[in-house]
Amino acid sequence: MLDKPRTSWPTLFDNNWMEKFFNAPIDEFFNLGKVMNVPAVNVSESDKDFKLSIAAPGLEKSDFKIEAYDEMLTISAEKEKEEKEEKFGRFNRREYNYSSWSRSFTLPENCDTAKIGAEYKNGELRIFIPKTEVKEPKKVKSISVN
Repeated sequence: MLDKPRTSWPTLFDNNWMEKFFNAPIDEFFNLGKVMNVPAVNVSESDKDFKLSIAAPGLEKSDFKIEAYDEMLTISAEKEKEEKEEKFGRFNRREYNYSSWSRSFTLPENCDTAKIGAEYKNGELRIFIPKTEVKEPKKVKSISVN
C-alpha cells in the first residue's frame, strides 16, 4: 500500500484534482488561449521500476537537469533562445518559446535513488527509477510482567 506524501509536492501516484488543475493547460479550465510552460508527464509502474515520460521537443540532452534529493525528484530544463526575432521579422503569433521549466515529484520509499537513469530521444525525456525491496516492519514482541 502506498503512503500519502509527506510534502505538498505532487507524488508519482496522486491523481487528485489539485494536481490536474495546476499542471493542465489553462484552456482546460478557463479557455484563455494560453498554455502554461510546463511539459506533460506520463508515469507508469511495473514490478521492477517506475518510468516517467516527459514531452520536451526541441531540447538537447545538455539542457536537462535531474536531481534526486531527500525523497524528491526535480526535473528541469533551460534553453537559451536560438533564433533571433530579426531572422523572422515581426511575429504576429508566437505559441512556443525556449524558456525554462521545472517539475518536482515526491518519490516513494521503495525506490533506489542511486540508480535513477535517464535518456532523451525523439523529443521525449524518459526517466527510469528502479524499485528496492520493501522492508518488513519489525514484529512486536510482547513481554509479560511477572
